[in-house]
Amino acid sequence: MLLKKIVVVSFLFFVTIGFSQKKETMNASMVTTATYMRAIGPLAGKKLLPGEPREGKINPRRTDANKIVPGKGFPKGMDPLLAKQKSNQMMRAGKAPSLTFETNSSNRAPSDPTGAVGPNHYVSAKNFAFAIHDRSGNELVASSSLANIFPGETLGDPIVFYDSFADRFVITQFSNTPDGFLVAVGQGPDPVNDGWYTYRFNTEGFPDYTKFSIWSDGYYVTANKDQNSVQTSEIVFVIEREKMLQGAEQENVKMVGFPLPGARIGGFYSPASFNALGKTLPPDGDARIIYFQDDEWEGVDQDILKLWKVNVDWVSPSQSTITEAEELTVTPFDSTFDGGSFGNLPQPGSDRNIDALQGAVMFASNYRRFCNYNSVVLNHVVDIDADADDVAGIRWYELRQSGDGQPWTVFQEGTYTSPDGKSAWCGSMAMDIYGNIGMGYTTMGTTSTGASADSFASIRYTGRLAGDPLGTMTVAEQDIKIGTDIQREGDPQRYGDYAQLTVDPVDDQTFWHIAEYFENTGDNSRNVVGVFKVAGAVTTDVGVVSIDTPGNDATFTNSENITVTVKNFGTTAQSNIQVTYSINGGPPVSELLAGPIAPLGTASFSFATNADLSTERVYTITAETNAAGDINPENDCSEVTLNNLFSVDVGVAELTSPALDSGITASSEAVVITLYNFGSAAQTNIPVFYTLNNGTRVEEVFTGTLQPQTETSYTFTTLVDITGTGTFEFLLGTALAADQNTANDTITRTIERAFCKPTANCARFGDGIKSFELANVTNTQITCDTGYEDFTNDFTINLNRSIGNYTLTVQTGFADNNGSERVSMWIDFNDNVVFEESELLVDNQIIEAADTDQDFTVSIAADALLGSHLLRIRAGDVNTNSGAPLNNPCGSMDFGTTHDYTVEIGENEELNTGLIVITEPDNQFLITKSDSGPETETRLYIFNILGQVIVSNIVRKDANGRFVYDLDMSYARSGVYFARFGNKRKADATRFVVQ
Repeated sequence: MLLKKIVVVSFLFFVTIGFSQKKETMNASMVTTATYMRAIGPLAGKKLLPGEPREGKINPRRTDANKIVPGKGFPKGMDPLLAKQKSNQMMRAGKAPSLTFETNSSNRAPSDPTGAVGPNHYVSAKNFAFAIHDRSGNELVASSSLANIFPGETLGDPIVFYDSFADRFVITQFSNTPDGFLVAVGQGPDPVNDGWYTYRFNTEGFPDYTKFSIWSDGYYVTANKDQNSVQTSEIVFVIEREKMLQGAEQENVKMVGFPLPGARIGGFYSPASFNALGKTLPPDGDARIIYFQDDEWEGVDQDILKLWKVNVDWVSPSQSTITEAEELTVTPFDSTFDGGSFGNLPQPGSDRNIDALQGAVMFASNYRRFCNYNSVVLNHVVDIDADADDVAGIRWYELRQSGDGQPWTVFQEGTYTSPDGKSAWCGSMAMDIYGNIGMGYTTMGTTSTGASADSFASIRYTGRLAGDPLGTMTVAEQDIKIGTDIQREGDPQRYGDYAQLTVDPVDDQTFWHIAEYFENTGDNSRNVVGVFKVAGAVTTDVGVVSIDTPGNDATFTNSENITVTVKNFGTTAQSNIQVTYSINGGPPVSELLAGPIAPLGTASFSFATNADLSTERVYTITAETNAAGDINPENDCSEVTLNNLFSVDVGVAELTSPALDSGITASSEAVVITLYNFGSAAQTNIPVFYTLNNGTRVEEVFTGTLQPQTETSYTFTTLVDITGTGTFEFLLGTALAADQNTANDTITRTIERAFCKPTANCARFGDGIKSFELANVTNTQITCDTGYEDFTNDFTINLNRSIGNYTLTVQTGFADNNGSERVSMWIDFNDNVVFEESELLVDNQIIEAADTDQDFTVSIAADALLGSHLLRIRAGDVNTNSGAPLNNPCGSMDFGTTHDYTVEIGENEELNTGLIVITEPDNQFLITKSDSGPETETRLYIFNILGQVIVSNIVRKDANGRFVYDLDMSYARSGVYFARFGNKRKADATRFVVQ
């Protein structure tokens, strides 16, 4: 029986930049839409659900660490940038925070503190709850369940941010029902009284440790997802910001997903996207994703910051791209603690070490535009002394870009740690309107400092002024909140997970930082906000913060009004301010804004001299102030790029059916396209056409009306037959006679069919598989979506052909006395993407009871082909009118599910027993341990003779029932080492020698 798959052939090419390596470009590997939108009414006056701690582990999937090669990598010993910080002679006296207040408390850690300040509110959240305060710290909405904004959802890992460009708050959290994330966008600027638009986006894999950022063309999301397949699985997501702000229905809000081509990641990781601050958005596209690469990791030869460039095309989303961009050499750093484990920093007076948050670019990587450059600041934790391995510092960077579209470079970098030998970690930083940097962070003393009053985990801040010596923090450390206890409850070793510093949109100078500390009374974990300012008083500083008209792409005339908003950032009122604008770099038009503008006030200014925008297709408008005595000219300007639209301009934007990953259930199917009106005038009666493989042209007419800058779907009445496997090329287009721009009329899309993914209704009475168990894999609480689920990247089933028989345990959500619910299963042993009758291992077996485990015997032949194969299982109702027998792997069925898994066929008749280290040439070691128990994974530790952990990683059982790990010790010092599988309560250990 033939299996079919639809995949859009990826556009892929290579260019040469950076270290003369080939850089890969990939198209979006996921194009989808929100699965729901719910309009949530105002919180004011409601009886809100209280926050209830969730059960089980927090972020249970955060386990693996990047694979470490002991002894490999630089630096050896102390961090080379630390001396520069410690020898800094320009240490400025800091000021106590202007305000501190607590937002939440919890009896478990980590609490995932997050929060953002707006013009009138501070919105915060923790793992399962949120709260709203005014700008004085007074509580407006008490700590309440996230379910008040996300009905029925409280899984957590929330992120709160304020979109200053839209004057809206946004709250997010992740979900596993099904895997995805939820985003609530304020319906107005008031988070208490204006209500929310709440959206769900599914991600086909659990999006752990999400980070959200603002860019011009979307909200960008990164996740710790698919740790072992980051170059092929979706790691970066972009959701359609403008549509969400409008409250568009879910089918109109798109999401695209991308892998990270060329990334070297093997465990827990947390890349970040640049997050725009201020009042002027960057131009569309050219967004950056950033992550560090540590030369101590396997496959990495140099410490670098690696950047990717994302360009999203919302009109033709499948053509959105991610490209390997800059690779920036930085001063060597050591980002690894205890071989990659998650218990690193000793708490004073306790044997409970807590997490340094290694592997993460800390939230957020804040981007700001200045007149002559763009800047971004970011940080991650480093081990400042590889020999001690118990004191953390913050490696921080400022990157700069000389202009839009130009490459990014390292402008300055530094390593900061707290005075008196204390660790500094869990940092968050941003830049104010003057280019000054503020950074909040956590400090803690080591066990050697004792349990003194200031050695518990505490929240502090530092900073630097723009003109200070590069690479140093020059503001003396200031207290936000001093901890009085260790972390006692919650997941062992876990700390914080998040901290967040945001910039006050009122003055664009004041920093608001939220983080976790511990008290010795009540709920042990507390979230505290500290408000501080690095900048000193500035008397004269004004600038254009936005260009308001023209505000959107349009068909422009030769007399367009230019209107701007000017802000006074200084402390004294300003009058008679010179304001200029220029078009595409041409001669400036200069006029006078009479004022006065009060301190921190704004004024709208409309130029008397209009602009001719009628002759070019693209216009860049630059506006700036030139006030006498202005202290900081770098924040004087604003810029916008606009498209001069054709009046009549339509085209095909996308092929939506036949579509990516859709199962085929008929010999003929519809061709569905997206039409887009690129012009400024509404159009009707648009001729459309398609050809398949250069065949006969099918011509029809869209008779509806398509408004400017909008899209619509059109389904051809003439069906197309593309059954079977092969490559199918579509040419799709419009043929409007009056079209003024034919360049965007047509698109070509190529579809390659390899195997089918049949969908069905699984929501009626719970039809289909809810639980699946076979050999080492248990997949339970499987939720209903489209009726097809691809688990091939999530689970590998290990079967030993020497064993022969296995028990398959299946549970479905529906069954009746007529035996209508049945199950069938295949393994494609010959890997020909055809499930043949000889590969049918469970043949149309009856499910006798719903929501009940039922066992079936699966027999693996002794001569079954070794290696990796595809397993398919189907369960559903076979007695409906159009239902197909379940032993047809691609047949349609009305109600049920089809699931695919990866299966690994192995053979091992004589299993090794115990823990064995096999010495191989060049100090390579093969570590094995057989285990007949039910555990499918365990943790490996490598210790040196002093008992220090130098490697820690998760190892999964292979098809032969063994835990196997390849250890590279070629960079390690000679001597005796110890290998251990398991924790202290159940562990096997043995010694080995590095020559």
